Amino acid sequence: MTDQRPVDSPDSPVQVLIDLARVDRNLHRLHARASARGVRVRAHVKGHRTAELALRQRAAGAVGIAVTQLAQARQYVAAGIDDVVIAHPWPEPWRWRETAELARHCRVSAHVDSEAAVEGLADAAAELGVTLGVRVQLGTGLDATATPDDQLLALARAAVARPSLRLDGVTAYQALLGADDAKDPVAVGRSTAAYALRIAALLRGAGLPCSGVAIGGTPTADGALVESGVTEICSGAYALQDGGMLAIGACAPEDVAVTVVATDQEAADRVLDQHPYPWQTAADHQRLASTAPPGARLCPPHICALTPQVRTVTVYEHDEKRRIGIWQVLNTQDTPPTRPAKPGLPKES
Repeated sequence: MTDQRPVDSPDSPVQVLIDLARVDRNLHRLHARASARGVRVRAHVKGHRTAELALRQRAAGAVGIAVTQLAQARQYVAAGIDDVVIAHPWPEPWRWRETAELARHCRVSAHVDSEAAVEGLADAAAELGVTLGVRVQLGTGLDATATPDDQLLALARAAVARPSLRLDGVTAYQALLGADDAKDPVAVGRSTAAYALRIAALLRGAGLPCSGVAIGGTPTADGALVESGVTEICSGAYALQDGGMLAIGACAPEDVAVTVVATDQEAADRVLDQHPYPWQTAADHQRLASTAPPGARLCPPHICALTPQVRTVTVYEHDEKRRIGIWQVLNTQDTPPTRPAKPGLPKES
């Protein structure tokens, strides 16, 4: 009999186990709720960072993925994903060029929050002969720094004026900022969606196209779905869930599809203590490994903070009864392209 113990890189203090039967139930649950409202689901891959699970989400009905790092986006596209949103308004010109390059291979839409980014993306897309989508990233109804309406109109007009761009609408995300928000995530989702819908109406009233209203977040998704006119929900944690979602009732214990085994309890405590949700207490995330029996299956406090710290996940069909395989975690970070050497000068080694 082959050894079915999970395997990770030798330097990893944790081994991450995924239960695909639970994953599939989680996918079906959110996709069915969204479909009943005529709303698309976009999978934000920060919650698992694996090409295999992204493809599973796509097969289950997700319209595509959202990702922040272009280097990772290229890996997902190479694996077969054909619809990508760059879910961060990057201000660096070299990233604008790489975003346009990605549009040669799939449908791409990028978040924007400045006219400089709109112009830079438009120039890069025009140079490469592609059409690039843009989504106006909003503040939210709970955010005192929300961009003024006149600036949002100017931003949308700048995008519509450039033939190389396609204005795909507006997008908003409001995190639960503390325990009070976590008591009523539906209200937060409704408020965020209502704000985005108001801005969409503002753009349309000015004669601008605004076909999409996308709202981010897993715990606030039900609230966003209540508001008529939302076209897309972008969620990250919904596939695997975690202790933070469990703590606020966003999922049940049997919905958590990921567990952790500590191979080094002290080091695992440091891994599991990274970037807790704002509503979690110290007891929810500190010393989880060292206070548990050796070999215990631990519920990670925050899945989006765990996956950047591991290289692989071990995937089982159900309850560790049959191992499917070991999946690579895609954590490649963007780096600026190296400038070509000037003629007559040696290349840098």
